Amino acid sequence: MKNSRLQSIGFPVAAGIVFIALMQIGLIHSIFDIKELQLPLPFDVLSAFYENMRQIIGNTAATVLPAVSGMAAGALIGYGTALMVTAFPVWGYGGLLLMTLINSIPVVALAPLMNRWFETPFISKFVVIAVTASGAMAINSFHGLNDLPENALQLMRSAAATKREVFTRLRCPCSLPGVFTALKIIVPSGMLAAIISEFFSSKTEGLGYMIKYCLKVGNMKQIGWAYILAVSVISILFYVIVCLLERRFLSWHVSQRNN
Repeated sequence: MKNSRLQSIGFPVAAGIVFIALMQIGLIHSIFDIKELQLPLPFDVLSAFYENMRQIIGNTAATVLPAVSGMAAGALIGYGTALMVTAFPVWGYGGLLLMTLINSIPVVALAPLMNRWFETPFISKFVVIAVTASGAMAINSFHGLNDLPENALQLMRSAAATKREVFTRLRCPCSLPGVFTALKIIVPSGMLAAIISEFFSSKTEGLGYMIKYCLKVGNMKQIGWAYILAVSVISILFYVIVCLLERRFLSWHVSQRNN
């Protein structure tokens, strides 16, 4: 088990190191005819990241706070919708359909619209991210709440379990794998929604705004890529946190037995 875990971590890390090394020596640039002005060398990006650390941290806070709160709100709304549809299927399916339709609106169309509706950049980003997160959580949670093991369901019915007991002791635990699957989708899509929303924001702060601004300026491409690196690091960190929580709360599930 330890060897398989080391392999699952070691191979991707080794592949990433090799790719970065090939990029640093200029092989990737020469193969694809990419200029350093378009894609700076990794060491130049790392140097810009270190030199602009204070500004990056400040802009990270402006992006992460609405992103985390929006993802949390969207996850709660989505799970609440899944619960409602499961408890009241006759009229609840309309709510799931409506959420799916709203979630199908492209972020590039939703972000400028929310920036016009709400004067506060925090609120506009919060709404965009919440809308993006709610759909994935609602669909995955709904399947988890309703795709129940038939033998477990029959056992509870034979024990004269009430609907409330079936809901709390069977449906909700069975929905957790779907919840964590949705969270793994929400983390990158939520960060992407935050970045795109900041592209259209009138306020000059946030990782998305700085990426747009720095990549426009000819001598600031390295700084722009440093902000892109910051977004990647944050997304990976959030994803790892979700995986750790999944391992903690789903230790009983078959998906975690070999991890």
